Amino acid sequence: MKMKKSIKLQSSLYGLAIKQGLSLAIPFLLIGSFALLLNTFPWQAYQNVVHGVLGGKLSEFFTVIYNITLGSLALILIFTISISIGKLVGKEDLNFYPAIAICSYLAFLGGLQNQTEHIFGAEWVFTAMFITVLSCAMFRQGMKFYNKFEKLHTIGADYIFNQAMRSLLPTVGIIILFTILGIGLRAVMGDGNIMNFGSYLFLMLFEKIGGNILGVILYIFFSHLLWFFGIHGTNTLDAVAKRFFEQGIDVNQALIASGSQPTEIYSKTFLDVFVFIGGCGTALCLIIALFVAAKKNHNKRLAQFSCVPVLFNISEIVVFGFPVIFNPVMIVPFILTPIVMAITSSIAMAVGLVPLVTNSVEWTSPVILSGYTATGSVAGSLLQLFNIIIGVFIYIPFVKRSEMKQTEDFTQEVLKIQKDMQTGEEKGRIPSFLANTYEYNYAAKTLAVDLNNAMKRRHLELFYQVQVHRDGSVYGGEALLRWKHPVAGYISPPLLISLAAQSGFLNALGYYIIEEACRNIEEIQKVYNKPIHISVNLSPYQLEEEDFVDQVREILDKYSFGNVILVFELTERALFSTTDAIINRIEQLRKMGIQISMDDFGMGHSSLTYLQQNVFDEVKLDGSLVKQLMNKRSENIVLGIMQLAESLHFEVVAEFVETEEQRDVLARLGCNIYQGYLYGKAEQLDLFVKYLKGNRDE
Repeated sequence: MKMKKSIKLQSSLYGLAIKQGLSLAIPFLLIGSFALLLNTFPWQAYQNVVHGVLGGKLSEFFTVIYNITLGSLALILIFTISISIGKLVGKEDLNFYPAIAICSYLAFLGGLQNQTEHIFGAEWVFTAMFITVLSCAMFRQGMKFYNKFEKLHTIGADYIFNQAMRSLLPTVGIIILFTILGIGLRAVMGDGNIMNFGSYLFLMLFEKIGGNILGVILYIFFSHLLWFFGIHGTNTLDAVAKRFFEQGIDVNQALIASGSQPTEIYSKTFLDVFVFIGGCGTALCLIIALFVAAKKNHNKRLAQFSCVPVLFNISEIVVFGFPVIFNPVMIVPFILTPIVMAITSSIAMAVGLVPLVTNSVEWTSPVILSGYTATGSVAGSLLQLFNIIIGVFIYIPFVKRSEMKQTEDFTQEVLKIQKDMQTGEEKGRIPSFLANTYEYNYAAKTLAVDLNNAMKRRHLELFYQVQVHRDGSVYGGEALLRWKHPVAGYISPPLLISLAAQSGFLNALGYYIIEEACRNIEEIQKVYNKPIHISVNLSPYQLEEEDFVDQVREILDKYSFGNVILVFELTERALFSTTDAIINRIEQLRKMGIQISMDDFGMGHSSLTYLQQNVFDEVKLDGSLVKQLMNKRSENIVLGIMQLAESLHFEVVAEFVETEEQRDVLARLGCNIYQGYLYGKAEQLDLFVKYLKGNRDE
């Protein structure tokens, strides 16, 4: 089983790193896209302002922003992907991965000197990503091999120095290899373009096809196939678009100038305006389909957040957020929609319904306006609307299916996380669910974020399990945290606590539970005027906070309790390292009228020590004792606890009482307060209140 998990993790590591790297690059893509939009917005009055302010400095400002972000996309992706690989590997060599990737890329290209092209530009993305992944994979394997020689790990006394020396040989070998590979490739091929081999290979392919309808369809297919695998396909094939499609408008304008009719349907503007409406995969159609068909709140919020950028053909938010990248359900509409639009637009122009494109339009120009500007006719805008409607109908069934798949996958991963939690509890070693090395860390992180949001929106509930005296009267109820995730259903409470602890909001969750219990107590006392104990489980970490007592006092001051007695439950194991300061805080809580209960009592070696300090009003028998009551040793232990209770004056509550036989044995031993399935499972507040109503007159 472990081997299968390892193989799965290995095979997905680099694909996952590419996806993460592209997601990390989104801010730079958006900044660059909007800088280009603001610099080239097709409104003459606006352009006069941009180029006129401070002698054109405003335009220069936007140009610089574009050049250092979207214009340097290859460089950005080298860093984000290599850092993602380092994190996923989970080693202390993380800092070396970006350096290895950039040095390998420059070594392959022959260094920065004498470069006639912008080798960090968007059109070099394919080459940059390929070398980044390859060099990082080589470095990882090199370090694994080098780590076998333990004697070489401590050459000097300084830790950082030793870490650097450990990476020396793998680094030298990789850089030399890429330098030789680059020199050899240039010497053999004699064509500088071969260095950007992504563009080079596609240029060779399209040389044989040309800029006809077949070329357009293949261009759409390959650019979107690359996008699907996390490679910026539009930029990778930018050289193809410029060579085979960009001149179409020049030809049409020359024909118009000579008094002839334009003849060229296909151009780069044709693709940007009538095919890539909203960006790659015709993202605007996906956004509208989400508004129409999405049922999940996070997908609706995604559509709302990305609807403005997509109007200017900036699609990264929705493409990565839905997601489309690496999503097998979405590959069909992602490729099919722009191909269908290319065909419908070609037919509309070929039969004369829409004028041919005769004006260049920047790809960031807004929908509708761009259609009119490109063709000089309202028919261009109407064609865009027609294409959008078709695209929406294509996307809708796939959006529905993708949501179903998201639900299925997430639910399965959550089930596996809960199983790992259960196994961890049994072994006494809880997994680090949020660590990059944990197999289901994405689902765990999503769950943790959702939990935090649910807490802030007061969507977490407290269920109550009744505690009953031997005579059938109500002693109290234990408040138990419950959360029904909108997708995965109810999540096990131990996992909730663990996720909150690992995410750093466990104390906030503890205060939430206390306040929610106080809210519920006000409801309880409206229907039940007899004394009743309401127990709340307390995190031991909260007691370590200096202001914990003040925080509790602030909460309690907002509510009235009547005859209800608030009880804080603390596990014996959690109090293993109790200090005088914590004992003092417990005493302050007791002075405020709060009773203290020791949970899981009876199996720890420090039980008597705590009782000797007289800080507990109640103990709850360890569940294993109750379950094994038929064992004479367990029965003797319970009898001893009951004798202590009588002499030290504290109450004893038996949990996990599931059968009448267990109850009768406990009663014979002197335990008269029970909690368990024999009397009822944990129920929502309204059902607990209903139970109390039925017992108030007894």
